[in-house]
Amino acid sequence: MTTYDEQSRTERELRAALSERAREVRPSSRLDAILREASGPEHATGSRRWWTVAAVAATAALVGGIVWAARPNGDDGTLPATPQPTTSAPSPTASPSSPTPSTSPSSSASPSATSSPTGTVSATLGIYVVGSNGGEQARRGLVREFSTLALPKDATESDRATLAVVEAIRSTDAQADPWSGVAVDRVVVKGARITIDLIGPGAPAPDARAAELAVTALVWTAQAAVGRGDLPVTVRAPGGQRLFGLLDPSRTWTRAGTPPEFLCDLWVDSPAPGASVSVSRPVTVRGQAVAFEANVEWELRSGDRVVRRGFTTASVGAPGRGTFAVDLGRLDAGSWTFRAFTSSPKDGSPLAERIVGFDVR
Repeated sequence: MTTYDEQSRTERELRAALSERAREVRPSSRLDAILREASGPEHATGSRRWWTVAAVAATAALVGGIVWAARPNGDDGTLPATPQPTTSAPSPTASPSSPTPSTSPSSSASPSATSSPTGTVSATLGIYVVGSNGGEQARRGLVREFSTLALPKDATESDRATLAVVEAIRSTDAQADPWSGVAVDRVVVKGARITIDLIGPGAPAPDARAAELAVTALVWTAQAAVGRGDLPVTVRAPGGQRLFGLLDPSRTWTRAGTPPEFLCDLWVDSPAPGASVSVSRPVTVRGQAVAFEANVEWELRSGDRVVRRGFTTASVGAPGRGTFAVDLGRLDAGSWTFRAFTSSPKDGSPLAERIVGFDVR
């Protein structure tokens, strides 16, 4: 064994230089670079390309697994008021513990249904719309809501996906309505692919990100309605027109190709906006958050008055996407508003916000 005293001068200098260089290394996130490389031209070598795709898939699986798995409990009374239920037996749903959307998706991807003798089904579907992240920057991003819609009892995957995509377009934030004047012709689910045919390409978008975000909302909505994981999706306009004047209609869309910043930092899954909750039931707010040190702040309001406030801890902290729950207990009959928000650790300024109003009856 060579001791320090026995090392040559050259070896000692080399060790010192390596040590100094190691101290200068500053690790940084590679996510943005990986996403850019994955969507770039196919000129990379086979080995490099394989590792790039694998890295993107791993990132998407982490985000997608949480997104698929967090679903309001259909028995807690906080889902939106359902139309008169009329269906046969509900379609089966997979276990909520499914880790990624590429395997058997959890019940967040498959619609829940209730039965009735008249031959239609009331299905609760996850709808993705473009909304505001809240906070000072108020960037645009995807927000998930749950809507209860009526379907024929023999509805196919294509029927569910069509109804869900129509609802996503209808529910889009009016302040950033990219689909003005656009209708859905049909959504076809064939094998392991989904095709969305639109009547019209959409109004010209201000930039590529806005256009991609609008299309992504339809992609995620269709996949959730079908409930078979990250199926590739094609979104087409008549005559091969470019979507919003910018996007190639032959492009294939997946959740794995969705940048994490396309999702708003806060979602409130239940109660859904406008939900009616039984006065005899405790109210539990459930959602997802990207929050510094997993800290999610909240307020409960009655009218303009804050009647209760607190904080909860999400399952993971930023940059990860965690789930959270707030037990509000039983509330008096009336109209209530729940506000979830995150604040800057530097100056306390608002970073993200989600507000949901619901009724207790």
